Amino acid sequence: MSPISQRDPVILVHGLWMTGLEFGVLRQRLQTRHGFDAHVFSYPSMHGQVDEIVAELAAFARERAKSTGRVHLVGHSLGGAVVFRALEQQGLRDLPGNAVLLGSPLNGSRAASGVGRISMLRPLIGPHAFHELAEPCGRCWSADCGRSLGAIAGTRPLGTGQFFAHFDEENDGTVAVSETVIPGLNDHVALPHSHVGMLFANDVAAQVGHFLRHGRFEKASDDRSRADSE
Repeated sequence: MSPISQRDPVILVHGLWMTGLEFGVLRQRLQTRHGFDAHVFSYPSMHGQVDEIVAELAAFARERAKSTGRVHLVGHSLGGAVVFRALEQQGLRDLPGNAVLLGSPLNGSRAASGVGRISMLRPLIGPHAFHELAEPCGRCWSADCGRSLGAIAGTRPLGTGQFFAHFDEENDGTVAVSETVIPGLNDHVALPHSHVGMLFANDVAAQVGHFLRHGRFEKASDDRSRADSE
């Protein structure tokens, strides 16, 4: 694969209850500090058909890829499940580029499952979060497909998810670290941020930019990793 150009497109896919405006800080950092051309893909996180949303993301990605022949993807929370499905089902694995998932419980979400067990609260998370995240569904990644997939987990337990799930491990207040791990990931890193706070953190942006370029995260042992406060 040829070296990644300075203006490769990156598509940011938001999570539940969000619109994409939350990516303002991360998008700016990826563009000004890391030289990417960042775009936001907005979708209805509370209604619609997942297959249609995934197909729209794939079409959006292919259009953005026309400039350089490659495209990178970054998904936060539920957006990570949308990204994963697009990679798996829409042939995007064959399109050069890398992908990073931020706080995405692809290995099942105890918080989503907990909300789903309360009938009067279940409508609050909508069908996508419940069906895509509540239970583990055997997701795995083929690391030899040519596109690297990395995941970032948060370890600052600030979030409403902890009211619906019992976490006996590090978590970001909504998602446990182990819930962000699936077989075959090319790399995984945990950083001291909450589920939403990670979108505004310097070190998260730095790790995302590093992974998109190199297919791996910048480890603390490199003496270059920065653990910034939110």
